[in-house]
Amino acid sequence: MDVRKENMTPKEMLQKIAELDYSQSQLKELNTAMRQWLDVADDDMAALRSENVALRRQVNVLDRLISEAQQVEAEPCGFLLTDDLDVNSCSKKKIQKLEEESTMMKEQTKKLAAELKNLQQESEQDKIGLSKFKAALQSLEIEMEEAQVGLQHRDESIHQKNLQLKHLEETVEECSIIIKDLRQTNQELREQLEDRQDEALLSALNDLTEEKEGSLSSPLPLFDEIKLLAASDEVKTSALDSRRLSHEETEAEELLKPQSPTVDLQTERWTGTVEPAVQRARLFIMCVSVLLVLGFVATGISLGDCNLFSIKTFWTGARVTLQPYCSVHYGDMPPL
Repeated sequence: MDVRKENMTPKEMLQKIAELDYSQSQLKELNTAMRQWLDVADDDMAALRSENVALRRQVNVLDRLISEAQQVEAEPCGFLLTDDLDVNSCSKKKIQKLEEESTMMKEQTKKLAAELKNLQQESEQDKIGLSKFKAALQSLEIEMEEAQVGLQHRDESIHQKNLQLKHLEETVEECSIIIKDLRQTNQELREQLEDRQDEALLSALNDLTEEKEGSLSSPLPLFDEIKLLAASDEVKTSALDSRRLSHEETEAEELLKPQSPTVDLQTERWTGTVEPAVQRARLFIMCVSVLLVLGFVATGISLGDCNLFSIKTFWTGARVTLQPYCSVHYGDMPPL
């Protein structure tokens, strides 16, 4: 029974409670009716007892009268005696019937009392079941309240997550806008860099042509060389700025788009192995070229002014080749 009660749904429990209330009301009505019947039976029993007493008194009176009549008038009162005997027999029969009815009423009262006891026990059991059902309903209400509280917390957490997602979407949009701006600026800087490189190449070509034309007459002054150095420095700084902007753009794209760790490791290994090799090659080439230049200069000085023209032409060629690797260059022989 307990398992069935635990497995019952709230709707079935409410129906069971309604049925129990209805049966309890019917039991109350039956109890009141039985009490009324018992009161009526008690009244009937009292009336029957009073009638029985009255009849017994009448029988006693009749017995006395009969005895007196027998003493006074024996013969002429024979007919009256038979009548009295008939009346007495009828009264005895009535008394027997009344006694039988009283016994029947007593048996009925006993049965009704037993039924009342059974009904009272059933009503007590129904009360116990109702109390259990009420406790189960209270526990179900508590569980429903806890479930509602849990649902509210879940809704709040979902709302917070939605707000976080919206915030992240806004930040992603802002980052995409910033990346677009950086790309535009990078493109502009690249265009500016290309323009400056073109200008620098044109100026370098013009300088070379001027040097070739005027190598015999006059060397390039130091002020012009400093200007060329400043222009080359500007080109280098613009190239570095463009590289820095491209690096920032790639970092922003890496923040927005996840990349595989294998690719990052490969790029890091490549940069870590290739860049030192390139630097070493550049240093080696510079050292070899410096040694060659020093050797030619020494031979030119030892030979005299006859080979000065060839030394100057070689120096201009070496300066043009070593221009990307040297920060300062001279149009004429360096001072010793």
